[in-house]
Amino acid sequence: MMKPNAILSEAWRNIATGTTRALACAAVLTLIAAGTSILDLTGILSLQHESRQWATSAADIHIISGSKQIDPTTCTNLTRTTGTTANGTTTHPIQAAGALKNSGEITLTAMPAAPLDEWQATPGLADVLGIGATQQTRPGVWISSQLASTLHTREGDDLPTDQGVMHISAVFPWTDDSRDQRLAYAIITPTPIDSGQQWDECWATINPANPDAEDLLNTTATAIPGAAPATQTKQANTMLGTNPDLDTRYRQRTTRIMLVITPIAAFAIALTAARARRIEIADDLHMGIPRQGILATNALETLAWTLPAVLAATAITYTTARWASGHANALTLTTIQLPALATAIITAQLGTIAAISTIHDSQLFAFFKNRQ
Repeated sequence: MMKPNAILSEAWRNIATGTTRALACAAVLTLIAAGTSILDLTGILSLQHESRQWATSAADIHIISGSKQIDPTTCTNLTRTTGTTANGTTTHPIQAAGALKNSGEITLTAMPAAPLDEWQATPGLADVLGIGATQQTRPGVWISSQLASTLHTREGDDLPTDQGVMHISAVFPWTDDSRDQRLAYAIITPTPIDSGQQWDECWATINPANPDAEDLLNTTATAIPGAAPATQTKQANTMLGTNPDLDTRYRQRTTRIMLVITPIAAFAIALTAARARRIEIADDLHMGIPRQGILATNALETLAWTLPAVLAATAITYTTARWASGHANALTLTTIQLPALATAIITAQLGTIAAISTIHDSQLFAFFKNRQ
């Protein structure tokens, strides 16, 4: 049986002299591993872009309307609802919720001939509209980016109206696309919840799309005798469809299948590299060197090129992801690729073992005779 020092010494000599072909094997595996990882990254980044577009277009905002039929407290408490994912993780399917009620009209001094709708909103609507906590430190009204552009105003400015001067505490993004435009030219006043009053609408952010969570909006409506029932939920913007089902598309993405190429390629490269040395291996067996010693030596040699290749492919993947989407997302995207890359180290060893196990000392003269 070969001693550990002998195994290490033999493996080092084979690597240093180029017998192992470590550099060539590492280069080929690096190209394949990095190529398949980056290809999968493009598919994931495309889905992430679609998810961001879904959120920024207000497609994830759902609305239920009913004149004085919405309970503002129930609406606000929708964010406390919990759900369970397929892997057992607890989630909050409704990320933000707030109620609205119409308060008539308000006339701006700058637009005397065009009165605007005035809405009251529960504080929770700020999260639905993307208004941060720092934008609410000073009491005031909220206006859309469209109205701010028309009036040439910004956060912190004062707005003269027929009801007095109003301070603009927040300007929320609300573009002129297919989304609900009722808030585009309106004044929104944050108002504490009065449990004794019913409001007109409940807005909730649901991302990813979840039909069960959408149905929960119906629990905010209270039936009033003689009044038309509250309408069914609708999206603030249906331009991108009703349910992109990005989670399912992520799990079933076609580029994910290509990740198996890296472990398979590692197995094939290791198998080919070991078979290319079949005369040397058969000769060692013929001279009485134990097969276990040969396997151990070749395992170290295989690790010497698979580990650098996997590390290089990981670095290339991370660098590409960071260039495309930033550091935090790059770590997440690289982590997704790690199982396939780590598996390549194992399959390469299996390829080496498979090749050496099929070589016998009795084949030495046949190998020598058929050499090219």
